[in-house]
Amino acid sequence: MRILYISVLASRSALEEAQKKDKTFSAYAVHKFNRLVVEGLVRNGVSVTALSTFYQPNVGLGYFRKKEKQNGVNYQYIPTVNNQIIRRAWLIVYCFFRVLFWGVFNKQEKAIICDVLNISSCIGAVTAAKLIGLRSVGVMTDMPGIGVSTTTSAKEQDKISFSAKINKSYLGDFSHYVFLTEQMNEAVNVNRRPYIVMEGLVDADLKCIPLFQKYDQRVIIYAGGLHERYGLKLLVEAFIKANVDNTELWIYGKGPFAELLEDYQRLDKRIVYKGVVPNFEVVESEIKATILVNPRPTGELFTKYSFPSKNMEYMVSGTPVLTTKLPGMPLEYCSHVYLFDKGETVEGYADVIKKVLSLPLDELKAKGEEARKWVLANKNNVVQAEKILSLLNQ
Repeated sequence: MRILYISVLASRSALEEAQKKDKTFSAYAVHKFNRLVVEGLVRNGVSVTALSTFYQPNVGLGYFRKKEKQNGVNYQYIPTVNNQIIRRAWLIVYCFFRVLFWGVFNKQEKAIICDVLNISSCIGAVTAAKLIGLRSVGVMTDMPGIGVSTTTSAKEQDKISFSAKINKSYLGDFSHYVFLTEQMNEAVNVNRRPYIVMEGLVDADLKCIPLFQKYDQRVIIYAGGLHERYGLKLLVEAFIKANVDNTELWIYGKGPFAELLEDYQRLDKRIVYKGVVPNFEVVESEIKATILVNPRPTGELFTKYSFPSKNMEYMVSGTPVLTTKLPGMPLEYCSHVYLFDKGETVEGYADVIKKVLSLPLDELKAKGEEARKWVLANKNNVVQAEKILSLLNQ
């Protein structure tokens, strides 16, 4: 089978060059997700071309990069210019004709896979696929217009709302879907097309990564977006209230809540804000930590349509995970993690933190290692990519 994978995904070398030119450049999560999918497809014997919409705004007049091949994936970049209006129109036209001519012959051996949030490329690609009867898979990692806003600007909010309306105009046009949660299917798949739920995936090659010695002191780590709606305020205040000896709370990431962290650090020196660091440093710290925590409240609407990638990264580290029972989290995960089950309050979180940290270290270690083995066996990118191929054969 041949697959044209249309997304922002760029090769590792392209991302390294982008980071050298712009130190503020950061899009790790979306590239990691898409890269694991395409490399998993390749390891299932599929010929994959990653048609990339990647570009760097405000760096030169445009973005032009030659084809390249890494880990079996053929990367091709759509040439573009640094003008938003022209760029979006060009992506629609380019992707329409690229899919049209690529898919018109031997359609039974081909399919396109699109990141549905990549608006311009999706409009062109899925329109062409419908026209010629080519199988198309929409990969949905977030619900348009539902999430944590990083801005309070009315103008920016209007842009988000407008983008969501455009997204919804073509969401029903795919022949197959990959959703992060079952709730996404209920909200989007009104035509009852074939779908799978793939809440995330981990790198199959991480089976070979050795685990490190734990830190001498007990360390709780949160890594991700720093938004109060993600439960950060609850977590920090619960940690202070729990007041467990020889324990520190380390927080990695960026977001508006980072400004408030300074006040909490003055109250309690055991709260350590690590800021934004390379992902390999975060992963190494996660492996050495005592507990990895995700305090995200379950009452927010967006939690029905999300499965945090950090939970997958947490589990594969071999360190036990403490999380809320998110609406979009399948029941099969519950036996492999610790849960905030005393109520989503400062007192409830504090009670659970004290309870988990009171467990013998051997028990914590066994819990983490068991979760690591389970997620690597059942949720690695080769297994998950095989599910996508099975979906395409429906």
